[in-house]
Amino acid sequence: MSAPGDDDADRPMGAIHAALVAGGTIAPLVMDDRQTCLWMDCELASLVENRFFARVDPVARGAELRAVWEPRATRDGALLGTPHAGARYVRPYWLMQGGSRVGTIALSTGARGERLIEVSSLYVLPAHRGRGVAGAALRRADVVAWAHGVPGVRVQTCWAWQPAVRFYLGLGMWVAGWTDALVFTWRRGLPAHDIEIGEREATFSVVVDGRKEHLIRASAEGDRLGWVESPRMEAYRGEPSDVPYLGPGTFAVALATRGFPLVRSEGLWRERHRSSNVGEPEGLAYKIELFEAVDRGFGFDVRTPRIPGLLYRAYDDID
Repeated sequence: MSAPGDDDADRPMGAIHAALVAGGTIAPLVMDDRQTCLWMDCELASLVENRFFARVDPVARGAELRAVWEPRATRDGALLGTPHAGARYVRPYWLMQGGSRVGTIALSTGARGERLIEVSSLYVLPAHRGRGVAGAALRRADVVAWAHGVPGVRVQTCWAWQPAVRFYLGLGMWVAGWTDALVFTWRRGLPAHDIEIGEREATFSVVVDGRKEHLIRASAEGDRLGWVESPRMEAYRGEPSDVPYLGPGTFAVALATRGFPLVRSEGLWRERHRSSNVGEPEGLAYKIELFEAVDRGFGFDVRTPRIPGLLYRAYDDID
């Protein structure tokens, strides 16, 4: 398999793709109409499941997906394009297990911004759920990326796609941003994190040399979020580490999935736009209101935890 990109910076990505294919984790989607149609049906089934909470098997009900769901599940009714069209930048594959196709995945062919391999179109067929297929593929991609000098992986998902959000958090991935969607990552140099959330209190720690380092304690206090950082967190801010940069946002997303408030004070709420791409819980609260307003505007079924204090306004009313 040749490297997807021609630039020197893209060659490790091609080697990562080839290693994953050789190891049986993925298999290329060939230029075949029948295969391509099924791959696109999987993409559509993922949209239907996440935007309308209806599980439609793309293998058995592909015609129904295209005729009934495609105009509703895509934004503005736009039809899905062929996955081969952008293969210079993102290449489509089948997820494999035991030599059988069990789902879909797409991998970036070159680095955009931060030099990580980007995963998209991750979908497991209903008949193969519960076997750890998606998690195993992500972990394998991360290991292979490291072996080829690429420091990790990243994957995006929508805030409203709560099963996916909880899945990536459960894998121990870090939240690297929320500009247009939530971005989850593993990258070299980041330790494992440990998040414990009770009914009204929660903690965020990292695990270093088998030992927990407590960094943040949060509490639900009506419409306000209590937030206390430990001296160790302050020490991290003086070190060349991404922990203080990504830790608060990762913790904030986990808290939001459990319906905790995200605004600590009126003063910090006024500064929410400063962290509207990544960082502080107020920035996440601001983006959650925007994300949900956009999805409701497209007619999607939004089923997310209610965040105390958010007004959930229409898109044009959000400042």
